[in-house]
Amino acid sequence: MNRSGKFALGVLCSAVLAACSLEPNQLQATAGTSTAQALAESAVARDNAPGLSEQYAKLRKQQIAQVDYKLSVTIAKTGEAFSGRVIADTQFRRNLLQPLTIDFAGGEVQGVQVDGKTVPFEYNGHFITIAPEHLKGRKHAIAVDYTHAYSTNGSGLHRFQDPVDGEVYMYTDFEPYDANRLFPHFDQPNLKAHYTLDVTAPKDWSVISSVREKNIAQKGDVNHWVFPQSKKFSSYIFSLHAGPFTQWEDDADGIPLRLFARKSLAQYVKPNDWFTFTKQSFEFFQKYFEVDYPFVKYDQVIVPDFNAGAMENVAAVTFNEGYVSRGEKTQAQRMRLANVIAHEMAHMWFGDLVTMNWWDDLWLNESFATYMANLALAENSEFNDAWENFYLGTKQWAYGEDQLPTTHAIQLPVKNTDEAFANFDGITYGKGGSILKQLPYYLGKEEFRKGVSNYLKDLSYKNSTLDDFMGHLGKSAGKDLDQWQQQWLYKAGLNTIAVNFQCEDGKIASLTIEQSAPEEYPVLREQRTQVGLYNMAGDKMVLSKAIPVTYAGASTDVTAAKGEACPQIVYPNEGDWAFAKVNLDKVSVDNMSKHINDIDKPFTRLMLWQSLFDSVTDAKLPLDEFVSFAISNAGVETDINVIRLVSRYLATSYSFLNQFQMDSAKRTRLQLAIETFAWEQLQKAPAGSDTQKTWFGTFTGVAHTDKALANARNLLRGELTIDGLKLDPDMRWGLITLQNQHLYSDYAQAIKSELAKDNSDRSQLNAIAAEAIRPQQEIKAKWLENLLQNRDEFKLAQLKYAAGALFPTEQGGLYDANAERIIGALDDVNSSDASEFVGTYTRLFPLSCSEKGVQQMSEILNSGKSLNPLLEKALKNRRFRNQSCLNMAAAMNGHSAG
Repeated sequence: MNRSGKFALGVLCSAVLAACSLEPNQLQATAGTSTAQALAESAVARDNAPGLSEQYAKLRKQQIAQVDYKLSVTIAKTGEAFSGRVIADTQFRRNLLQPLTIDFAGGEVQGVQVDGKTVPFEYNGHFITIAPEHLKGRKHAIAVDYTHAYSTNGSGLHRFQDPVDGEVYMYTDFEPYDANRLFPHFDQPNLKAHYTLDVTAPKDWSVISSVREKNIAQKGDVNHWVFPQSKKFSSYIFSLHAGPFTQWEDDADGIPLRLFARKSLAQYVKPNDWFTFTKQSFEFFQKYFEVDYPFVKYDQVIVPDFNAGAMENVAAVTFNEGYVSRGEKTQAQRMRLANVIAHEMAHMWFGDLVTMNWWDDLWLNESFATYMANLALAENSEFNDAWENFYLGTKQWAYGEDQLPTTHAIQLPVKNTDEAFANFDGITYGKGGSILKQLPYYLGKEEFRKGVSNYLKDLSYKNSTLDDFMGHLGKSAGKDLDQWQQQWLYKAGLNTIAVNFQCEDGKIASLTIEQSAPEEYPVLREQRTQVGLYNMAGDKMVLSKAIPVTYAGASTDVTAAKGEACPQIVYPNEGDWAFAKVNLDKVSVDNMSKHINDIDKPFTRLMLWQSLFDSVTDAKLPLDEFVSFAISNAGVETDINVIRLVSRYLATSYSFLNQFQMDSAKRTRLQLAIETFAWEQLQKAPAGSDTQKTWFGTFTGVAHTDKALANARNLLRGELTIDGLKLDPDMRWGLITLQNQHLYSDYAQAIKSELAKDNSDRSQLNAIAAEAIRPQQEIKAKWLENLLQNRDEFKLAQLKYAAGALFPTEQGGLYDANAERIIGALDDVNSSDASEFVGTYTRLFPLSCSEKGVQQMSEILNSGKSLNPLLEKALKNRRFRNQSCLNMAAAMNGHSAG
């Protein structure tokens, strides 16, 4: 979703720096003299470069009091560009002394008018400039006639032609700074506006935006769609989607619902699931927020080539087609769909109705929606394991990111739109969502809910800051949250907690929670958790006591534990209240290893398995011991979430073993054990179950012997069947990719045969990945040439599939052979303003578990080059993971890593 080109900030704020930070009311109060105005307006100059700086956005907010847009757009099935006319009815706070700039990236400007009179302008490909002498009044209608190319990278107005039936579809994706690729305007979140839209489009198309159309007039082969004025909101959540979509309709207690998908995908869409999850979310949110849904109707549009999971455009949410399975979804996949529906809907209130003032508070939008989506599922859906899935997915993402060298505080300054997504990661979504999950325990559930409700009521249709949100929570709970805010939002790093306990005569004599922090991020935080005490009762390990406690500092005495039965296992984050890494005490580790399958609570088993693998990645537990323990114990597990976790980490272990420098016979033995176990679990899993689908995915990731590859080939051909296992098209591509990865049997013909059966865009993307993964130098050279030299000939989605498949972990030698070519392209990639491609390029640096792999990353990072923020972050994290892999290998081989 992000676009991060190189942007130079021009600031002339030496002696006049104070004027840069004046609020609008201060400027009005001091604007009686030309000197005050000159100070304010000369403080910031906009550079001739892409993007928008916070400093310049502040100036423009001080210039513009109000703006509304009338937008006319003409789109067609053919052609490379669309045309439009926008009229910005703009009210200024004062007479301008400095040129006005209007954001418009990558288009062509035919003309500019002010109040109906043509005026001169300058256009540099990034923004339009109008001199102040043409804007002498306080209110002007500024009109721009323009054209713009359709996008092929998923941003702006993206055009997609379906290879199945030739139909054309279009959709917009704008966050943070791509709305100006649809029409020229002031593209910053705190200049909210009303939008009046009309669209000329082919007559068989639907046109979808933030409001329902009020009129459609047919004019030959086109229709003219006229929409009423929208409510007031930021431009990054405005939208325009069009095409011959299949449409379904429903109603959520008076709110009209529509669902759209392209024709060739419609057969796979399960509208009942979509509408059920949508109605459940509406039911929960309207009651929780005590604010009625503000935007009248609610459309959900499933679109191809989408760069993210979904986007919260006002009343016209877009979703990645990956949420549509071409086979039967597992419950986990259905829950992911329910979760993303709830996530985007939460944004209608938190983000769309009330919007951050600038991009430094974007994390709060995403953190809040992440928390609220899981809360909605936990309290008003069919899914009774929503928080287990949150722990297994989003929270592990957060824990992982928070232990990287690029971890950062949740709240960070954002100097310009280039940086808006540079730190948009597991900290933003996962950690932010986790600490919001923790707040109701800390403040009280009703106090938290009331604070959120009051915030939304007080700031509807306005912009807000973090202090506004925290202020409402603190007032509702009667607590000063300044210290909490400093600890959790402005400080980076992950704390670790452990329990130290002593027993006498079978009772706990003392129990303390010990908290530690990494040396580089030494803050010790305060939060609420539960200490779970477990003991055997008959043949089950059961929770004998859960003790709520607020801990702080290095050590907290849990007095309520004294006198309780001496536990066999102590877990200091029972129920997953806290955001903290858990180190188990030796007694608990010993008893866990003996009784992992006796523990009666699946969530506890899940967390204990996670703690076990954390010990592997921390290089405390040798990887081979984990593999042996998993194979010995996971076969009898019945909880699908635990099965998903164990199978994931067995596949991860297999990949690490490809990279370790180790005895080859031992590697062969361990990898064969993983492959054999996955195949056995696949065969014995209940027919048609989610467990069966889970182990199928693991098997396709670890199969490598001739016997296993023959089984995979025979499954694909239908010569071997497993009761209940129905191969959907995407599962078939998993088997085809596996054949190509190992050059097994008719691997090349398998691609051709599958494409003959299914020529959909998803199959074409899978075919690219299946070819790129082949361990052949000529294939690597071909796709590197496409990625690095010929990328303009491909869609971004195609490049992503190729880059992600080029260098699996067992093909380290092929990466080494091509590393010079990849690293040699760095300067060209780094200087590009195509930020969508930067993320794709970073996929070309695979795990390289060697000193050479660490050194390669260090040489780039220490070269003194100014790197794109996304690229720099990716390289730092790759160096860290390379070193971590070395440490894990050393732990398994019984010596210390250098």
